[in-house]
Amino acid sequence: MREIIEAIKSKKLREVFFGSNGFNIADEENINDFQLGYSVDSDGGDISGSHEGDWQKNWIVIGTDTEVGDPFFVDTSEASLPVYTAMHGMGEWSAELVSNSLVSFLDALSYLNDISKQDFARIDPDENTVTDPKELAAIERKLQDISGEKYYWQNFIEQHQEWVDEFSS
Repeated sequence: MREIIEAIKSKKLREVFFGSNGFNIADEENINDFQLGYSVDSDGGDISGSHEGDWQKNWIVIGTDTEVGDPFFVDTSEASLPVYTAMHGMGEWSAELVSNSLVSFLDALSYLNDISKQDFARIDPDENTVTDPKELAAIERKLQDISGEKYYWQNFIEQHQEWVDEFSS
């Protein structure tokens, strides 16, 4: 856990927003709160399991999606500490790779934070919103290069483009 906290502290990220999407990142003071409902219950009891589809004991929540609340979590059973997400409320956890390592995930968020110029998730696009398809394609490639993961970031940019298109028509 110390390695995870130190990596998060080094980037000084709490919230990152890009268009209507956002990431809420844990810190040293609240990382245990992020585990509530996933690996521990409100009384601090262990609720993670070893059955297929259950929350795994080696998963540590490091953040949430600001729009729908889905968790971002590190798999501590792998040395690189890959980061995954999964839809909550589905009855079982189906992990989707977001980044090959915690460091690359935080680097991807730092990159997004640097280019987005946002302090909160947008309801509709504004003058700072990236709308150009060529620029979005370049951002997607950069996020994929940084994270080592193709599909999560492809979907992320596609959702952003759909949001932009919704307000352009």
